[in-house]
Amino acid sequence: MTEFHVVSFVGTADAMRIAFPDAHVFCAWDDYSVGPLDDGHGRADFWRRMAQGYSRECMAESTDCFAPWHEMKSVLAGADCSRIFIWHSGSGSEQVFLRMACSWLGELDHALLAVRTPACGGVHSTAAWPPGQLRKFIANAVPVSRLQREEYAREFAAISAQPEMLRECDESGHLHCRPMNVHDDLLLACCSGQWQRAVAVVGEAMGRVDQRNAQGDVFWSSRLQYLVDSGRIEADGERVALGAYRVRLR
Repeated sequence: MTEFHVVSFVGTADAMRIAFPDAHVFCAWDDYSVGPLDDGHGRADFWRRMAQGYSRECMAESTDCFAPWHEMKSVLAGADCSRIFIWHSGSGSEQVFLRMACSWLGELDHALLAVRTPACGGVHSTAAWPPGQLRKFIANAVPVSRLQREEYAREFAAISAQPEMLRECDESGHLHCRPMNVHDDLLLACCSGQWQRAVAVVGEAMGRVDQRNAQGDVFWSSRLQYLVDSGRIEADGERVALGAYRVRLR
């Protein structure tokens, strides 16, 4: 029986190919805790807007964030009876990823199994673990029944329909949809009346946030851009890249 491993981070995919050299590894790379989930082209536009002021290189990404899912589904639809392992952690992003995978792949006639990795040094991410540990975690794979697939797919549809586009997981594993500005006060608290490099402010905010829901620096950069544009933070320098300018409280 052929084995497929489905992950949402490039780092995890690289480790998977070492851990399971005879299996197929699919990577739908994205941070699913943020942004629209109902349209791949709309999601690509969302990330391009988020990357403004972060890096020019990020502006030339794919025009369809769901292209890996389309490719994955096409390959699996033509594959012989297989086992599909969906890897996830307790983070908001990977909990959404689990539900998204069941929404996209749940109707296929293959066995679905969910593999949850524990926190590593306080960080909730499958990318935190080396290949040797991933080989051990496969023993914890849990079959996803047809009924559970349908439930996860319904949950994913409900999450996608919410107007709030930030998704975070609490200690009990429950997902919550929150407005994008929910952490703006934390970002402001990382600023002072003295000039600081914007990248240092973002780095401090990322270090202070709950590591169960550690959004990436593109998210924090976009919130910093918003606070500058709204007049709550002052910027010194051209905002073409996160490391190119300084900020301070007005």
